[in-house]
Amino acid sequence: MRRSPVVLSTLTLTLTVALGVTGAAPASAGSISSLVDVTCPLGTQTSTYQPGLTYTPRQTTFTAEGSLAPCVSLSHPEIVGAEFTAVGQGQASCTGADFSDVSIYRWNTGQTSRVEGRLTINLKPSGQTVLVRVGEVTNGLFEGATVTQTKVLPALNLLDCLTTDGLQNDSGALSLTVAL
Repeated sequence: MRRSPVVLSTLTLTLTVALGVTGAAPASAGSISSLVDVTCPLGTQTSTYQPGLTYTPRQTTFTAEGSLAPCVSLSHPEIVGAEFTAVGQGQASCTGADFSDVSIYRWNTGQTSRVEGRLTINLKPSGQTVLVRVGEVTNGLFEGATVTQTKVLPALNLLDCLTTDGLQNDSGALSLTVAL
């Protein structure tokens, strides 16, 4: 089947944007560059905090689970999605947090990636909460790669932060990249 130039141009532009590939000049010998190998622009995550988050920072454990799809991978084109779980501990409040965490990504191919890293949470002036997880794949598919996962929550129920039990869970949309 022959494709029109418009369809091919649209597909090329879509893949270029989704994969973060640009026409930039090659990196110089003294610099380090990384290639985004996997992009999952859409996903969801549900997190639980124990004890719940209040306005006073305290030692907290969090657990999370979610799914990512669609995904595009340069080196593994068969990857189209993943499910994941995460667990971590650290100082946390309703206005910010810093957790060390371990995440396990189970790709649709049956392969897994274990990621060890940090999760930070920041409350923005607009009322949105931004969670960023950055870590290194320490075992499995993409070992040695850097994973960045970003979750943006609409305004949380910040009144829960005033209670003794605190804010115990949240959920929202997220995106993920894996850079080699």
